Amino acid sequence: MSYHYLEDIGTADIAFEATGRDLPELFTAAADATMNVMIDNLDAIESRETQQIELSDDNIEMLLFDFLQELIYFKDARRLYCEPVRRKSTTKAKDIS
Repeated sequence: MSYHYLEDIGTADIAFEATGRDLPELFTAAADATMNVMIDNLDAIESRETQQIELSDDNIEMLLFDFLQELIYFKDARRLYCEPVRRKSTTKAKDIS
């Protein structure tokens, strides 16, 4: 599981390429890339609650997009950092206030 940022693609946003051996690993890498660019010190955040996200879409790219949008929503609207857990549609939430 890994990701790297793409320097020459995004101008206003960040672009990255995520890889994984399977879909859960790919989604975790994409979530890590998204959260690491938005939160300076992830190590300073402690786990306080668990948040379950349930999404479905026949198109895997749209499912990934929706998943990342949910993580961004939780961070911005609820001040929670969601760290994916390697289970289908489950994340651990961390309070970032």
